[in-house]
Amino acid sequence: MIHFKSRKILIPTDFSDTSLLAIRHGAFLAQYTKGDVYLLHVINAHYLAQNVFLPIVRLVDTTEYEKKVEVRLSEMAQDITKEYGVKVTPVIKTGNPINEVNSVAREIGADLVVLGTHGYTPLEELVIGGTAMKVITRSPCPTMAMSSEATKLGYNKIILPIDNSAHTRQKVNYTLELAKEFSAHVYALGLLDKDEENRLGAMEVIMHQIETLAKEKQVLFSKEIQTNVKNRATATVKYAESVGADLIVIMTDQDAELSGFFLGPYAQQVIHLSKVPTIAIKPEEHPENISFSLLSGTSGGF
Repeated sequence: MIHFKSRKILIPTDFSDTSLLAIRHGAFLAQYTKGDVYLLHVINAHYLAQNVFLPIVRLVDTTEYEKKVEVRLSEMAQDITKEYGVKVTPVIKTGNPINEVNSVAREIGADLVVLGTHGYTPLEELVIGGTAMKVITRSPCPTMAMSSEATKLGYNKIILPIDNSAHTRQKVNYTLELAKEFSAHVYALGLLDKDEENRLGAMEVIMHQIETLAKEKQVLFSKEIQTNVKNRATATVKYAESVGADLIVIMTDQDAELSGFFLGPYAQQVIHLSKVPTIAIKPEEHPENISFSLLSGTSGGF
């Protein structure tokens, strides 16, 4: 069972605008839940000349660059602690950013990785920036991703999409526990496409189960089922905008044929299209969790 935790929050930063926004969200989460922040910068040995500082500093000597990064991270850590009152540990690694982010996440036992993504044009919305995509799919813990538009802090209205995929219900407990922490309202959205009309009864049972669990946890809850859905990602984001949501919780492979390291097209599109942060959770691999009987209404609780 996947539970919400935020004792250790890892925030990778490349000093871009979206990574600085991620720092605000991660620090806010840590402040609210009394967690610790780990601020990570990975030095990519292949790209030592970067527009990281203003004015631009072009460096050949790795040692000199490391010193400047150390100073920058230390200053940022002090600023975060001063503003949010949380403990911040600066971490500097050299190597492949993707490998190092996930290696540090495992090393510190991170509960959440918070990172920014870079926006794309509509024609490119199915492709997440290489580093962000691979961090999300390989992360040992849930990942919160956001675009530059996710400027609002606080999570009062949380979208919980439910569809006909194998792992869709694994995020229910996590979402309700997160909502409980923030006294938030959970909006469960059932999504059925035109070929799934025969699943409506099963979906109603699932939504009722989630509503019962929400009541037990004393979490505000609303539900809606949409049928004949042409694009579930678009429907999710539009619904989030219609209720004024400030967070969406999804599975990494919510509609993928493969699980584990594969990021399904639904997840990719939601992360790109959403104007609010998205938490992506990699499913647990247990035999009872990959059965397609999950939506039958007879598989028990969450």
